Amino acid sequence: MPLEQEIENAARQVSTDAFSLTIGELVNLYRDGDVKIDPDFQRLFRWDIARKSRLIESILVRIPLPPIFVFELPNSKWEVIDGLQRLSTILEVMGELKDPDTDSAAVPVALIGTQYLPSLRGVFWSEELKQKRLEIDALKKSANDEGFVDNSALYHILDPDLQRAIKRTKIGIQLLEKKSDPKSKFDLFQRLNSGGLSANDQELRNCAIVMVNKIFFERMKAFAESEEFSKLIPLGPTSISKSNHLDNLSKIISFSFVDYKIGTDIEEFVTNAMVDIASREQAEIDTLFDKLQEGIKMLVDSCGYNALRPYREGEFVGRIGRTSIEIILVGMLRSLDNVKSKQDPLLFVKNQIVSFWQSDESKKFSAAGIAGTDRVQFTIPRGIALFST
Repeated sequence: MPLEQEIENAARQVSTDAFSLTIGELVNLYRDGDVKIDPDFQRLFRWDIARKSRLIESILVRIPLPPIFVFELPNSKWEVIDGLQRLSTILEVMGELKDPDTDSAAVPVALIGTQYLPSLRGVFWSEELKQKRLEIDALKKSANDEGFVDNSALYHILDPDLQRAIKRTKIGIQLLEKKSDPKSKFDLFQRLNSGGLSANDQELRNCAIVMVNKIFFERMKAFAESEEFSKLIPLGPTSISKSNHLDNLSKIISFSFVDYKIGTDIEEFVTNAMVDIASREQAEIDTLFDKLQEGIKMLVDSCGYNALRPYREGEFVGRIGRTSIEIILVGMLRSLDNVKSKQDPLLFVKNQIVSFWQSDESKKFSAAGIAGTDRVQFTIPRGIALFST
């Protein structure tokens, strides 16, 4: 029977184990380097102090914690797939968490009072951590930091008996064993985090790409932050902090170099496409980035950095929309060989873009309220047709 056979085949690819460890044991494994937290994950997933304090409250009042999912690496060390915030919070409070940018211990801020434990306010794990925080507070105070509030009079150390209680608290561990299919690590991460509130689609996608090919992610990040790309699709600091520049680049790469199946959820398509591309041979990835660079340079050389804005009354003005990116940039990248074959490629590109914006159909494609899955089934083919004549 097909379903039973599919289940059996899928189950062969995943080998798991489940057990419990005390927080103290888990901290010791991290301290010894046997539990790995990827720095890119650590930078991305950051709880505020309220959520951190509520976690410590949960531990102290003995509310069971959800399990932590880890993947067993070839060297038998563990990589955290899910539960990063819980583990990072515990490590940070205890003064064990390494800062991803300095590789030194991160200095926690004081906990705040919670619903059941208002006396958590001002708590530190040790006198050493308290003193380090006081030093940081003093620097902020002397610099007249507008956001600084001096609560140092409330600082105190967590009672040793309560520290022992925390270290003896058990956490469930779900281990994805190393004999599992490596892709199962990505699948598990995506399933556990999809629909969560801690990160948007691109932030989760970033982590998935890092899992598959960290070098590819770094190259992609450098491209998205390059002057040329940033000037072509400019974004503000808030938008960049939400990884929208990487989201733009991911969608451009996906629609330009992977065929889209009509009706497929766009975010799911882009994630799968980027994971697929990141899994390719290095030579193929190099070729992809060369084409991307060449296409963007051709677009800028022909129309300037406003090339993705609507063309109105002799100039490119207005807002850059998904339609512009999909029809003009993706369309040109999909038809790059044809564009390069023209006697004057730059003039051809500009003429095609201007003719599109002067046509009546440009208004139809720019209409608001069209769902992405409905839009791309028209914009991508239209862009290819525009530059393949």
